[in-house]
Amino acid sequence: MSFSRRNFLSIAGSSAIILPTTACTFSHDSARDPWHNAGNYEDPMRRALSYALLAPNPHNRQPWIVDLLSENEAMLYCDLERLLPQTDPYSRQIVIGLGCFLEQFRMAAQQFGRQAIIEPFPEGFNDKKLDQRPIAKLTLARPRSSQADPLFAYSLDRRTNRNLYEDKTPDEKILKTITSGLGNRIFANFTNRPDQLEALRDLVTEAAHIEFDTKRTYMESVEAMRIGSRQIRAQPDGLVLEGAMMEALHSLGILNHDSLADQSSAMFRTGRDGYAKSAKSAPAFVWLSTPTNTRLDQINTGAAYLRLCLKTTAAGLAIHPLSQTLQEYREMENALARIHDLLGTKNQERVQMLARIGYAKAVGPSPRWPLEAKIKPT
Repeated sequence: MSFSRRNFLSIAGSSAIILPTTACTFSHDSARDPWHNAGNYEDPMRRALSYALLAPNPHNRQPWIVDLLSENEAMLYCDLERLLPQTDPYSRQIVIGLGCFLEQFRMAAQQFGRQAIIEPFPEGFNDKKLDQRPIAKLTLARPRSSQADPLFAYSLDRRTNRNLYEDKTPDEKILKTITSGLGNRIFANFTNRPDQLEALRDLVTEAAHIEFDTKRTYMESVEAMRIGSRQIRAQPDGLVLEGAMMEALHSLGILNHDSLADQSSAMFRTGRDGYAKSAKSAPAFVWLSTPTNTRLDQINTGAAYLRLCLKTTAAGLAIHPLSQTLQEYREMENALARIHDLLGTKNQERVQMLARIGYAKAVGPSPRWPLEAKIKPT
């Protein structure tokens, strides 16, 4: 390998793989147009949906598709082509993402003077496998009183921040505030205790290494990578690698899907080490649990996680979900059991979300498909 390539890899550091926003610049382009177009629709259903599609979701798969029945009624479906069968075999995380979508829809409707009536799984559900049945029926009604949710004001500023976090511990009072009042049947907790932090950092790093080192689970992330502005504009979803450094690495042939897929490559090792370094930088963790693990629990978790993210944004903090320890494939079984023990869960309680939280350099919004691409053709 030439000096220039070694130098690029050294500079890129944790920028490669799974950390797409690190050291990247953001410019207003078509891939981010939905963030600028949110709310610019006359009919109330599209107006609320234009905010909902900005919700956080696993691997930025954007697994929603909407069948518009009228200006006031719609059905939300899961796009079954956007599942994550290797790392999320029961689609638990996908359903949490759909719960985020529904909560953002509810808040947007309320902001514009409508009440969102959300009926989850109107035709039933399967706890093990998503199918063609709708995720929710959406109805907009006129409320007797319209009091906007104050968290909605932070909707366009919410980010998933994968950067290294500063060596600065969030205040316990702030952590208590952002984890309170997140919803019924939701247990929200946090820690910034040094002893517990060390154990959590070690376990999430170990779990990340399992996902990286298991070919089929690692490739699910590689296939979701969008490298450079051209790929991102063509497919505004997934995990993005962008900015001048990423474009240069890509143009030199150092950074591409083949080099990312090669688990013996320097690019793979750079990404694996970079992810571990970011996880180790966590000054605090937050997590959400439910008493059981039904599809309704997962929808409720999504609503709670969206609110947690907005509260985090309001407090000037960064947040990044670390989901590996919570995944349900064979190689992760031991880590999944250990994270529940470490967090002190009881009986059938299920940890649904785990995230690091702290202070970090700001990042731009992730790409989104436009609303029109997410509406079912008539």
